[in-house]
This record gives sequence, structure tokens and C-alpha cells, in this order.
Amino acid sequence: GEKVEWWMLSDEEAAYLSSAFPAGQESLDHMMLQCPECKSVNFPGTEQSLVVNRDGKMTSMSGSVMQEEDYRAVTRHVHNSCSNLPLTKVPVRLTSEECATAARLVTSTPEAEEGGDEAPRAGERGFQFVNAPHGLYPAPFQEATAATVLPHFRFVGRLLAKALLDQRNLDLPLSQALLRTLVGQKLCFQDLAAVDPTLFATLAKMKAVAAEATAGAPVLIDGCPVEDLCLDMTLPGYPDIELVPGGKSVAVSAENLADYVEKVASHVLVDGVARQVAELTAGFNQVFPIEHLAVFTAEELELHIRGDVTAWDLETVRASIQPDHGYTESSLPVVWLVKYMASMGRLERRLFMRFITGSPTLPAGGLRRMKPRLTVVRKEAESPLTPDDYLPSVMTCANYLKLPEYSSEENLRKQLKFAIQEGQLSFLLS
Repeated sequence: GEKVEWWMLSDEEAAYLSSAFPAGQESLDHMMLQCPECKSVNFPGTEQSLVVNRDGKMTSMSGSVMQEEDYRAVTRHVHNSCSNLPLTKVPVRLTSEECATAARLVTSTPEAEEGGDEAPRAGERGFQFVNAPHGLYPAPFQEATAATVLPHFRFVGRLLAKALLDQRNLDLPLSQALLRTLVGQKLCFQDLAAVDPTLFATLAKMKAVAAEATAGAPVLIDGCPVEDLCLDMTLPGYPDIELVPGGKSVAVSAENLADYVEKVASHVLVDGVARQVAELTAGFNQVFPIEHLAVFTAEELELHIRGDVTAWDLETVRASIQPDHGYTESSLPVVWLVKYMASMGRLERRLFMRFITGSPTLPAGGLRRMKPRLTVVRKEAESPLTPDDYLPSVMTCANYLKLPEYSSEENLRKQLKFAIQEGQLSFLLS
């Protein structure tokens, strides 16, 4: 029977395949490289063109013979375990129509939007599921939304577990309270500050007042008797969630103020989110037992889920950059780049990393743990243009930054800032 071969083709590889196909040619004899385990493919070539298969050798248009081992580090694999395996040479005949079709299919694939720390606003999709101004944490459960909400949490559990297993970062700003829950720690009243600081401050004030109250004396909150606040035993912001049976008709008074504070905190942190946490845990356990997370602290788990988001200093940046192909550590553009990177704020670092690597965060360990290492090479200018006329460009699969030899630090900052802001979702600079 007919044998069917299949490839794992990354978005970057499909875009490069189309852009590097020789103009004016209908077909090309090419030597493709493929991982024997995960079937991921790499189409070797230069910035200008794909290589040609000449008697089994990968030959560039200029006549240089390319070696298979040069492409191992830049091949995008499905799993990290096979990233150092020798790649299989596969002779193929490519047509311009096939390459254009591959690129077109990639661009029509839905793309996930970049995550961040901003909270969804009322009325936006997702607001009814997660309360996120201070990190992602489940909103109090309401039975009316169970059928739509709970499957989402099971999915998130599977996603988190799979990402941890495959050592892939997820740009999910989880609340410290949720992270503590995942590592098996019990939450207390103080953890409410990580979920809703405003509610925590109000309840903490009520708790202190209730603890100091004496029998028969009025209980005042900011000079106002607690009875005049017109509170009832329902969850703040959720009038249909009663903290005690018939809570809508039970007024908060000096006698039950302490009980009210305890029940609100418990419902926001534990009781009211138990169903969602149970679903998240069940989804996680489908990949591997969540009990294994007990070896981490909440901070360590966040680092492994989200990646390193700490600021960079001059020493870290210098130690993490590999100047090459025309640049040394003392080259002025490299010195200026180091200064600029060390001065970047959180948002600018995210834009820079997404421009360089395709991901807005770094693996645990930060810049020093990037694989391949961040390499900065000189981008040549073609007459009559000067380096100041060019924008930086990148090879995201190799963590390669192609930096023109700008005439001043001001020009470098201006051009690089423009590139990382405007080139996020385009292959024009890749």
C-alpha cells in the first residue's frame, strides 16, 4: 500500500519556508532535516534562500556546504527530550505553490493573544469565571454557571500539569493564594490580601473592632455603628450567596460581626471556590499527581509555571549575551544594548523577549538559562543605505539578534524600541 509520511511543522518554519523559496523558481530539490522521534522538521538555509540538495549535500546558493549538526540547536521540537538527537536528512522536491500554501495555512490558524497582568473588566468575556485584579483566582461559585464554568477549570488543570511536565512556560499570573493551594498549603485569613486587598483591609478593620468590643458598648467602624452599615449575612458583591441559612434577612450586628468576617473570608478563599479547585485538581491529576507539587514553595511553583520575570542588571545582561560575527563585548553597539536592556521596565522586557524568542517570559533562571544563548551579531548595511536606516531583526528559533552597527546609543534605543513594539506579530523582522 501507499506509505504516508507526516511532518511536525512550526509556524516559524512555515513562514521561513515561503519567504526563503528562490524567487522565479517553480520547484527546488531540497534536503530537509527531521527529528526521528517527534517528526519535527527544519528547512535548512540562509537568510536569502533555502539550501539545495546536491549529491546528498546541503549546499547554499553561494556554494557553501551546510552541516546537519549546525541545525540541531535551532530545530523546534515537540518535546525537550529529543532536542539533541541527530536529525535525519530527507531529500524532498518543494514547489513554490506548496510553500506558499503552508505559510497561508499557518496565518489562518487562530493565535492565542498575549497574556498579562491586566484584569478583565465587567462585561468582558471571562469576567464571570475569574477575579483577576491581583492575580488569577476563582470567583465564588454560583450553581447557575456550573455547566459552563467547571469544565474550564478542569482544562486549566490539565494545561498546567502538561506545561510543567514539558517544561513550557505559561504566561498566567496566578494569585499567590492559588499557588499556595496547588502546593498543598492551607489558606488563612491573611491570604485574602493576595486575592482582594480592598476586601481584606475592610474585614481586617472589622475583625480588630470585634476583638476589642466590650459587652453592651456600641461597635463603631470609622465612627459609624456597625448596625448603620446595613450589612446582611450575604457575600459582598454576591447578594444571592448567603453565608448562613436565610442570610438575606439576617442583619450584621455587634453580636455576629466576628462571625460575619470569618464566613466572608472563608467563602472567598475556601468554601466558595471548592468546586472549582476540585475540578482543577482533577484535571491536573489526569497528567500527573498534584501531590508532587508539595516539594515546591508557592514562589518556586510560580517560577516554573510562568518563567522568570525579574528585572535585569548590567552584570546579568553582560554574562548572558554572546557577541559574534562582527561584534565583541567591547563593541559600542553591544555596550549600548547591555545598558538599554538593564534599564528596561517590566512591559519593555516582555516585548523584548517576545521579539527575540517568541515568548514574553524567560525560563527559571532568567537570561543566563536561555538555550540557545542570546547571540548578538552585526547586521550589514547595503549601499547606499547606512546602519541607521535599518531595524534590528531576529531568528527566534536560535535566539539570534541581528543588530546594525548604529552610530549612537540614541539611534540604537530608538530603532530597537520601534522594532519590539511594532514587530511583535510580523515575520518582516524575523
